[in-house]
Amino acid sequence: MIQTHLMKLDAPYPVLNIDGQIVRHVATLIEVREVYDKKTGESKIKTISHPVVDFGDNRYSGLVYEDKDLEECDVLQPMLSGVDFHLMVHDAQRMFNPMVMSQKPEHLVKRLRKLGIDVKWPMKKDADGYETNEPEDRIEVGLSLGQSSNGLWAAESSIGEFCFDAKGMESEQKLLQYIRDMRSSYYKAFPERKFDIIFRSNDPEMKRYLDELNANPHL
Repeated sequence: MIQTHLMKLDAPYPVLNIDGQIVRHVATLIEVREVYDKKTGESKIKTISHPVVDFGDNRYSGLVYEDKDLEECDVLQPMLSGVDFHLMVHDAQRMFNPMVMSQKPEHLVKRLRKLGIDVKWPMKKDADGYETNEPEDRIEVGLSLGQSSNGLWAAESSIGEFCFDAKGMESEQKLLQYIRDMRSSYYKAFPERKFDIIFRSNDPEMKRYLDELNANPHL
């Protein structure tokens, strides 16, 4: 026996991140079913709450995520932290296909802002490590890259404001170009900011790659 109930939400709607998809949560489909517990031999009632979402932009409206429970979805705050933004970009890039424009940071930020979400900008720190009121204009990203056992190239960035993770690149130069394209997309995402993205690493083997990337941060 399965029963369903639709619970509509009122605006302003919560904004959810569902596996990298940024959507409005407009309703909840509550599914109630009777399940059999093999251990006890008893029947129990199981309740699952599925998000019903609106993509906006004349796309899907009222789409039910049948394979998702609300507990698996992230509710976004009006001011997204740098770490959460990093993880969101990672989710959006999980297929690591730089040709998919909607996965680019510039388009993610545009969509977030359309839904009332902004990204918290890092502030400069004083000599004691405390935040000042001055916006940071030099974003340093810890980066490691190299060739994996299968011969393909990959990169991993430390968790911070911006994500440059990649895998499955056919050559060193294609990986470096991917990183440059991502860096350019971050500049386009925040046109109101004047800043440089600089890569760093404590690994001496990374020096030649990082020197090439940092030679011209806006290339």
